[in-house]
Amino acid sequence: MSLRDLRRLGVLLPHEEWGAYDLRTTVNKPAMIAAGTLAVLAMVCMYAGDGGVLTFVGIGMFLAFMALITRVSLLAVEAQAERFREQREEIREELAGEDAPAPPPESP
Repeated sequence: MSLRDLRRLGVLLPHEEWGAYDLRTTVNKPAMIAAGTLAVLAMVCMYAGDGGVLTFVGIGMFLAFMALITRVSLLAVEAQAERFREQREEIREELAGEDAPAPPPESP
């Protein structure tokens, strides 16, 4: 898609707000590492189970991994959206302050 298409769809921020936001991740890193570890263990169990009970334990672990990674991701998106809202308000206040006329100089 072109910038024009994105602008027309309302996806782009106003040009004066480009690069003004903090883009660090809001993902809970320990939870993400735990989810990744759970996924690897699930795959090992499914492979080593060879169709037996351990395979089904691995499937259960994989389903738990899917639920955990979904939850961690949704929480990160919500946290990022909240941070974005706060930063956007600050930037809009700054921009509104720049557009306001300067106060008249005080007379002695």
